[in-house]
Amino acid sequence: MTHQPRTPRTITIDALLFDLDGTLIDSTAATERAWRTWGERMGLDGFSYSSHGVPARALVEQSVEPSRHDEAFELIKELELEDTAGVVRKEGAARLLASLPGRAWTIVASCTRDLAAVRMAAAGISAPDHMVTADQVSAGKPHPEPFLLGASRLGVDIGRCLVVEDAPAGLASGRSAGAVTLAVAGTSTASELDSDHVVGSLADVAAVPLPDGRIQVTLA
Repeated sequence: MTHQPRTPRTITIDALLFDLDGTLIDSTAATERAWRTWGERMGLDGFSYSSHGVPARALVEQSVEPSRHDEAFELIKELELEDTAGVVRKEGAARLLASLPGRAWTIVASCTRDLAAVRMAAAGISAPDHMVTADQVSAGKPHPEPFLLGASRLGVDIGRCLVVEDAPAGLASGRSAGAVTLAVAGTSTASELDSDHVVGSLADVAAVPLPDGRIQVTLA
């Protein structure tokens, strides 16, 4: 049986809002090492990290009693900042970002600004203008606030933005904000990702600036 190639899909938008960890960079091993150590040092028997895309503060508050929140949050920040071994760019990320004008994209991360800076440096990604991090919002993903703030900082309508994410919490955030969503499989399988569009990697995504200032995105 001969399989016909898929017809490329084209989306025209004003800006792209990228998640960082798991989307533009792969920090999975470092993240899991840090949280494993955190669980041990906090005395949490059987603690297992499985909350990709959820801000660290939210996971801390779900895992320990209120009297330990501040201590626990400071510890995970310290552990993650110290460990960048194996943090690399995801396939296709460098090419895609290089094709975009600076006014048309930013990063909306679930980690703090300090951690984002450390991990981007390790992966060789320069910080964009107007980046949003978890310590700049009152409610993190899956709440819509992070992506609404990202669109606002770029001066564009969130409904004309493409949110690029790898995690269910991030996709829920983008969807509830009103953006078009693009899921990048890897951290989760394609079947686990509720999104307008899904690709296997950023290598399947191409972007071309149009004369009117919009961006034409093609998905293989």
